[in-house]
Amino acid sequence: MKTISILIGLTVAIGALSACKPEAKTTTTESTTETSTTTTTTTTATDTATSASKEPGVDYMTRDVDTNIKEGNQALQDKQFDKAERIFLAALAQCDLYPKQEARQGAILNNLAAIYEEKEMYAQAVPLLNKAQKLFIRAFGRKNKTVYITLGNLGRVLSKQHRWEEAANVYQTAVSLMSEDSAAMKSAEYKDMVTKCQEAWSKGGNAFKSNKMAERLKTIK
Repeated sequence: MKTISILIGLTVAIGALSACKPEAKTTTTESTTETSTTTTTTTTATDTATSASKEPGVDYMTRDVDTNIKEGNQALQDKQFDKAERIFLAALAQCDLYPKQEARQGAILNNLAAIYEEKEMYAQAVPLLNKAQKLFIRAFGRKNKTVYITLGNLGRVLSKQHRWEEAANVYQTAVSLMSEDSAAMKSAEYKDMVTKCQEAWSKGGNAFKSNKMAERLKTIK
């Protein structure tokens, strides 16, 4: 599915994400209302890591973290969502044991969010994307590609919940970040982000901001 192709292209060792693709069939700001979900997910990471290590012939916690991430990515791509979740949670628990793991943690959370999006567990996906965005900013700075891609992913998940104004604000932030990068502004992803932003403002009932994005679209070649 399109969702996986957007999120699976994570080169975790260097914290790079693949570019967002058009929302043909299908992501910031931190939501304080999602704090309890984030805490639950963090707790589950340790529990699931322990459970996963007991699977026959597999002890994820004793393997290299990047090996786990690679296998988790493959499981996600193969739509083996439960397996991918177990591996990613084990990898997340491994990252907690070492300092300066923000890039890996951000990538893992992004892929976990992809799993929950596929399962239509949007309330679980949103706080993970919020946290991933913050981790990428800490690792690479606010103008890095990983940041606006994560924002695009977040905007998409919010849109699926019909939280149009929140989605529009997230897309708007991504557009603003991309506008500071001349190379990003020349990309197809920039036009796609502006389009999504315009649509979200329109569906949210803000004609003024929707028209502003529509005018911006006209200037994009």
